[in-house]
Amino acid sequence: QGTDSESQLHADLESINRLYTYMRILIIDDKGMVVQDTSQSRVGRYIINDEILGALAGNIENGGDSKVKRLAVPITVRDSGKTCGVVYVFASMELLHQKLVENRERVILIEIIMGIVVIALFYLICYLAVRPFDRINSWLKQRKEEKNPVPKPKFHMQNEFSLLADTIDDSTRDLLAMDRSRKEFVSNVSHELKTPLSSIKVLTESLLLQDHVPEEMYKEFLQDINSEIDRMTNIVNDLLTLVRLEEGGSVLNLSTFNLADLVDDILKRLKPLADQRSITLSREGSPNVQVEADATKLTLAISNLVQNGIKYNRDNGKVTVVLEQSGPNALISVSDTGIGIEEENFDKLFQRFYRVDKARDRAAGGTGLGLSIVRQIVTLHKGVISVSSTVGKGSTFLIKMPVEQISDQDEEDI
Repeated sequence: QGTDSESQLHADLESINRLYTYMRILIIDDKGMVVQDTSQSRVGRYIINDEILGALAGNIENGGDSKVKRLAVPITVRDSGKTCGVVYVFASMELLHQKLVENRERVILIEIIMGIVVIALFYLICYLAVRPFDRINSWLKQRKEEKNPVPKPKFHMQNEFSLLADTIDDSTRDLLAMDRSRKEFVSNVSHELKTPLSSIKVLTESLLLQDHVPEEMYKEFLQDINSEIDRMTNIVNDLLTLVRLEEGGSVLNLSTFNLADLVDDILKRLKPLADQRSITLSREGSPNVQVEADATKLTLAISNLVQNGIKYNRDNGKVTVVLEQSGPNALISVSDTGIGIEEENFDKLFQRFYRVDKARDRAAGGTGLGLSIVRQIVTLHKGVISVSSTVGKGSTFLIKMPVEQISDQDEEDI
C-alpha cells in the first residue's frame, strides 16, 4: 500500500467519524494488528477474538454485546482471493438511539414550524381574500346611511374586486335613479288624482251646504263632477297602458298593413273633435307604405299625436300627417299649426306627467302621459321619435320605425 492511499484512507475514516459519531471503524491486517482506527486509540495494537478470527477465516458473523448495547460487524477484505484483513465496524446502540431521538425531535420541531407557517399563510390569504369584501361591505353601509353618494373603494390593481365594485356602483346608481323615479312618479300620480278629487269634494260640499239649489246649478255641478271623474278615469287608463308597455313583457301582435289606411281611420274618428274648433285634418305623402307592426298600439301612438295637435292648436288651424318610406324605414310625421314648444323643453316632453303649459293642458283634459305612451310604443317597434318646433308657428313629431320587425334572435344571426 502506498503512502497516498493510506492518507486518503485515513482522511475518509475521519470524515466518517465526524458524520457518524456513534460508529467506530477498525481496519485490521491479516495478523490481527490494528492499522487504522477512527478513534486512534488502538492503532498498532492486536485484537484477537472469535469474531476477528472467524472473519480472517472467511466465516463472517454479526456479533455484539447486549450488556453494553453495541453492534459489531466484521467484514473480510480479500485481495486476489486471499484474505488480507478485516474491517471491523462498531456501532453504539445507545448513541444510535440518541441520534434517532435527536433526529425525531428535529423532525417534530420542523413539523411544528411548518404548521405555524402554513397557519400563518392561511390566515394571510384569508385576510387578503376577505379584506376587499369588508371594504365593499363598509362602503355599501355608508352609502345606505348617507344621503350624498360615497366614493367607491379603490384597489391597487384592476382585478375582480375592482370590477365587482364598478358593477355594484353602477347597480346602486341605477337603483337610486329608479327609486327617485318611483318617488317622483308616486308624487305625480298623487298630485294628478288629488286635483280632480279636490274639485269633486268642493262641488259636492257646495251642493250639500245649500238648500233649494236651482236645477240649472245642480246640473252644472253634476256635469263638472262628471268631467272630473272622466279625467281621473283617463289618468288611470293611461297609467295602466304605460305600465303594461313598460313591463317589458308587452307583446307586439304583428300584422302587415297599409299605414295610409290606418291614418285615415284615425283622422275620421278624430274629425268631430277637430270640427269643434274648425281644425282641418289631412294626410299627405305616399298613399302606400306597407309596415309590419302592432296596429292597435300604433293606432294609439298616432292618435295621441293627432289629439295633441288638435288640443294645442289655434282655431281654424291644421294638423297634417305625412307618410313616407325611406329605405327599410317608415317615416310618420304629425305637424300642427299651434302654439309651438320651446327647444329647452324638448328633452322633457316624453317624461311622465310633464306639461309645457300645465294650465291649458288640464283645461283640455290632458293627463301628461300621452307622449310617454307614444315613445314607449315606438321603442317597442324598434323605432325612434323626435320633435322640432317653432314657438307661435307649430310643432312636428317624427316617428322613424322599420317597415319590417326583426326578432332579437334574427338580429343576432345577422
